[in-house]
Order: sequence, then structure tokens, then C-alpha cells
Amino acid sequence: MSVGRRAQRLEIVQLTGTGAKVIIWVYYATNVMLAIWTLDGVRTPGPTIVALAVFGTVCVAATIDTGDRLSRTTTALILVCGPLMAVLVSWNLIYGGYTQWYFGAGTVALFYLGLRGNVALSWIGYAALSLTILTWGTTTDIGFANAVVLVARQAPILVVGTLFATGLRRTGDAIEKVTAAASMGAVAEASATAARRERDQRLAELGEFATDLLEKLASGEPITAQDRIEFAVAEAEVRDSVRARSLRLPDVVTAAREARRRGVEVVLLDDSDPAATAPADLDRVGGALASALDAAKDGRVTARLLPSGRAVLATIVVDGSEYSRVDVPAVP
Repeated sequence: MSVGRRAQRLEIVQLTGTGAKVIIWVYYATNVMLAIWTLDGVRTPGPTIVALAVFGTVCVAATIDTGDRLSRTTTALILVCGPLMAVLVSWNLIYGGYTQWYFGAGTVALFYLGLRGNVALSWIGYAALSLTILTWGTTTDIGFANAVVLVARQAPILVVGTLFATGLRRTGDAIEKVTAAASMGAVAEASATAARRERDQRLAELGEFATDLLEKLASGEPITAQDRIEFAVAEAEVRDSVRARSLRLPDVVTAAREARRRGVEVVLLDDSDPAATAPADLDRVGGALASALDAAKDGRVTARLLPSGRAVLATIVVDGSEYSRVDVPAVP
């Protein structure tokens, strides 16, 4: 799965994507139209306008709050929003119906709060909103029974929200587990592939200089002095492949092989970090080392790639009938 597609799916699960924001503002616009359409059902439009401003503030907070869970500030705004709108508008109503848009708006805000990981608080907020509505019904001609009906009509919204939030959370957990398992599988597969490639490369390199010698050993033919030299050279190259992997450059391999055949002891060491050593730097070291090996007639040639971060990239010491030392500087 691509990073962009994975991010898009996570955005949907977190309810912070563009689609969720569009729904919030479409719902707000719908409530604005209902409130304006039913202004003749209120004694004065002031409280309704203030209630719309309160609900708009909640919509803004919910839109810009993109955390996995709603922040304390947004949560507090949603909890206060429903009862506050009910207090502002309920006692100002002349008749019912769509003039009670604020009750649904407060419930939907609590529905969203539950979806964003605060199910318990959403029910506490609904209890506060319902208590306000029941108080309004009891103290006006609406009556307690009608108020109970209004509360009962809105309750299923929060029930559905609770069930959906629970299912969404379980789905999110399942997605995370599947993603983690897939990632672990990909890492294991990549490691296995890299190991196979490394093994195949090592076998190919070994086959280049050891196959003929091994076949000669297996054939039972007499071993000559020159054969023993070739065996020693092959053994040394195997050591190089382990101790100085980064120095297995074509020119260096050829020069080291010929030097060993001349009786020169060649010691190659690699203490560098392969990931931090640029190919151009290795080429400079390889060129200097190949030249030193070609010039050596006896004695020992020791070359070492130094740890990263030093001023000197590598040292090459020729200790024979002639002595020399070459320090290959690191390019800043």
C-alpha cells in the first residue's frame, strides 16, 4: 500500500479528513437555514443568533482539531454547547417543530464527540442536555411528557454513535495489527532476499578463484609448489572478503593476487562504515592501494580503511626492502 493511500485511509478512520469536515459544515449550514426559516416561531431572534454562533464555534473547533482524540478545549465546548443552546432558545419558543433544531444539533455534536474517542463524556453531555430539556418542559406549557418524548427521539442518535465508535475503534485496532504484521513480513522478506543475494555474490566470487583449485584437490593429482602458492593466495582472498569487504575492488583484487604470488604479505582491513563511505572515496583508496601493491617486491603491505569521521580515510603501509606510508585524506 502506498504512503498516500495509507494516509488517506487513516484519515478516514480518525474522522479528520476533508470528507468529515465537509459533513460538519453542511450540517451547520442546514441548521442555520432551519433557524432562519423558523424565526417566526421565537419571541426574539437574538437568542437564536447567539445559539448559532455557539454551534458555529463548536464546528470550527471540531474542524481544526485533528488529533486522534478531541482536545480538552474542544470537548468542553461540545459538552457546554447543547445545554447552552437549549437555555438560550427553549424558553424563547412560541411553537415546536423545526424551531427545536438546537436539540438535534447538540446531540449530533455529542455524537461526533463519541466518535472521536469520548463515548462516556458524550453520554454525560447528553444527560446534561436532556435535563435542560426536561426542565424546560416542566416549567412551561410544553409539559414533562412532551419533553420526555423529545429526549427519547434524540437518544437513538447517540446509541448509534456509541456502537459505531466501538466498531470503528475495533476496526482501527485490526488495521494496525494487520499493518504491523505486513510490515514485519516485508522486513523479513527483504532481509532474506538480501541474505540470498549476499550469499550468491560470495559464492560467485569464491567460484572465480577457488573452483579450479578445489577440483584439482578432489582429482587426487599431485600438488606442486605453484599449486600451494595458489592455495595460499585463495585462502588470503577468502580472508579479504570477510575482513575487508569494502576493499574488494577489481583493481585491488588483481594487484593483491599478483603481489601475493610474488611473496608479498598483504593484509587488508576495513574498520569503516560502508553506509557512510562514498564510492568515489573507495575509488581513491583503491587506486592508491593498487599502485602500492604493484610496486611492492617483498615484505608486507598493510592497508586499512579507518572509521568514519576522521580526517584520514585510509592508511597504506609498505614495509619491505623499501618503506613507505600513504594516508588517503577524507574529502570534507
